[in-house]
Amino acid sequence: MKEIIIGDSIKFKRSKLILITILFPLFVFLMNFTDFYFRFDFNKEMAQELHTSDWVFLIISSHWAMFIMVPLSITIFASKIVNIEHEANAWKILFSLPISRYSIYLSKFIYLLVLCAFSATCIVGSILFVGLFLDFNGPIPWGLILKQAFYPYIVSFPLMAFQLWISMVCQNQMISISLGVIFTLSGFFLQNIKWLFWVYPIWGTPILPSDEFNEVISNNDLSFLFIMSFIVGTIFLISGMVHFSKKDMS
Repeated sequence: MKEIIIGDSIKFKRSKLILITILFPLFVFLMNFTDFYFRFDFNKEMAQELHTSDWVFLIISSHWAMFIMVPLSITIFASKIVNIEHEANAWKILFSLPISRYSIYLSKFIYLLVLCAFSATCIVGSILFVGLFLDFNGPIPWGLILKQAFYPYIVSFPLMAFQLWISMVCQNQMISISLGVIFTLSGFFLQNIKWLFWVYPIWGTPILPSDEFNEVISNNDLSFLFIMSFIVGTIFLISGMVHFSKKDMS
């Protein structure tokens, strides 16, 4: 397992994965920065209507960019990680080594987790930059910022496992990318059907505005999302590993 992880790290260093990983948080940053820079007074008024601070309103606003960015980034990360092997027709070489297919699969999933964690960390930095640059009042809500950045990825465990599964067994990566785009777009319209695993990123935020948009409330569905994401994600991960171990990848 250690050898395959080291081997993958060498391949990924030669690819543009890190650059791609930075692009998605940059999208969140640009949306937040342009919105708050050009509509600073309006956003302050909205924060006052919600009886909250500028920081908290920025966290809520970043959610609208993240519910698009998170599933799309997972889709692209999974596809790029696996496509290195597909493009080089390297599966036969990998299978000839004294390494189990399960180890190969888990190595790809570990790197998918790492890229998602790195992306979430960049989002934390982007939120901090916007608030500090615009000189927001009040203390920095570190806990909320970290949760806002990492929770959508944590509850996306099923989406990660599913997208990696499709990317691993389908040589044509347009299939996995198309599915990811469909999940992202349909999630917006089907977001109230909370048993659909691809809507989890939309609801994986620690706070939400009330239905009347007059106050900020805690997200009481997080426990349900965490439990469901673990169950569904584990099922997809195991199913993908078993399928990959038996599939002819020549």
